[in-house]
Amino acid sequence: MESSLQVFINFNEKITRKQLEKYYLFSWKKKLPSLLKNFFFIVLFLTIIDSIFKEDRSRIDFLNFIGIFLTVYVVLYVAIFYFNKANYISKTNKYIAELREFSPVSELYFDENSFYLKTEPFDIRSIWKNISYEVLGKTVYITVKMGTPFTYIISEDETDQYQNILDFLKKKSNTKKT
Repeated sequence: MESSLQVFINFNEKITRKQLEKYYLFSWKKKLPSLLKNFFFIVLFLTIIDSIFKEDRSRIDFLNFIGIFLTVYVVLYVAIFYFNKANYISKTNKYIAELREFSPVSELYFDENSFYLKTEPFDIRSIWKNISYEVLGKTVYITVKMGTPFTYIISEDETDQYQNILDFLKKKSNTKKT
C-alpha cells in the first residue's frame, strides 16, 4: 500500500515575513564559521609576513595592528550584514507583493517516490534523493536541489499537519547537514 500525504497551506503574510526574516538570520549564522576561519587565516598570514620582515618593530606594534585589523574586519562585516539585510527586506516586500496577486493556497504532495509543491507561481517536483530538510524550532526548511537550491519554509503555525509532514520527511528525506 502506497502512503501519501497532501497538505494545503494558506498564505499568511505575517508568518511568511517572519519565516523569511528567520531564514536570513539563519543563513548569516551559517556563514559565520567561514568568516572566522578567513579571519584566522589572514592573521596567520600576517604573522608569518611580520616575522619575516621584522626589523625594529616590537610585538606590541604587531598586536596593535591585529587589534585594529580585527576592529575594521568586524565593522566591515556588520556594515555588510545591515546593507544585505536592507536589500533582503526590500526583496522580501516585492516577493510578498507578488504572492498577494496569486491564489493564497499552496499544495504539498508527499508520496513514496517524490515531493511535489504546487502553487500558482511555480510547480516543483523532485525525487526524494534530491530533497533535504532542516528543523529549527517550530519551522521546517525543505530544500530541493535543482541546480540551485530551492527552499520551502513551513511553520507549525501554518498547518495542523506539521507533525505528519515532519514524520514523512524523516522517513523519506535526508536531514540537511549544517
